[in-house]
Amino acid sequence: MATDSGEAAYRLAVAPRFGLAGAWSGRLERNAGVELADGRVLPREDWKPLDETALEDLVGGIAGRDAVLPPTHLGLVQLPDRLRRSWWAEAERGGGASGSGEGFERLFSELVTFLRFKRLRLPERVGLEVAVSAPGLRSTRVGVDGVLEGLGFGDRPAAASSRARRPVGLVNLGDEASFVVLVALPPATLAARLEAAGDSGTRTLPPRGLVQRYFACFPQQPCLRLRLAPGEGVWLPPFGVVHDGWTRGKNDVDVMLGVADDAGSP
Repeated sequence: MATDSGEAAYRLAVAPRFGLAGAWSGRLERNAGVELADGRVLPREDWKPLDETALEDLVGGIAGRDAVLPPTHLGLVQLPDRLRRSWWAEAERGGGASGSGEGFERLFSELVTFLRFKRLRLPERVGLEVAVSAPGLRSTRVGVDGVLEGLGFGDRPAAASSRARRPVGLVNLGDEASFVVLVALPPATLAARLEAAGDSGTRTLPPRGLVQRYFACFPQQPCLRLRLAPGEGVWLPPFGVVHDGWTRGKNDVDVMLGVADDAGSP
């Protein structure tokens, strides 16, 4: 997909071989930009539902029996309910929310097998991590220092000595709807807009620097808020997408499974 000016932009679709009832009705909202606070980029709270015309511009179907999710798309996915319930059963047996122990290892192996069967983009080495966030937060992305980071591409070191883990997908394991905030533009488009505005050298910026520089220049860039029902998830483009979690308006804790490229881990 391209914007009106011909720039590359991401589209959203239900990933092939997944059937989600009422896939887009009431699922997407848009705001009027971001706020910068203490080095973080936070979405504004003026969310409004998208009308049919806006949905048509953002959402596209993927046809074909052997179709796969294109790298230009974010894809909606859904876990079998038995896998989500199995995670809760393991957590209640004493494993806690950290996802450690033999029971979790078997469950996560089954989960990865399911995702590969559905032919989703998965790296050779998959990292799985469950993040539990309190209600009422405008950001859930936690940095290595434990501080909430705000909007970003999500790459962060799994350990001080390892390479960054690239996010691949996010799945709601909770019993209540979760929200993912995102900007449907690839990094190359963010850099190109900055260069067009007279900011040179943006293509060599690290991901965090690109995000901060872009939103400092374009604070009125709209964000999308994607609603994920229990068991639903979103598959992310391999080029990277600016995203974060959002738990304002929730009553229960947010429980999100992050799937990442774990190639940099020992």
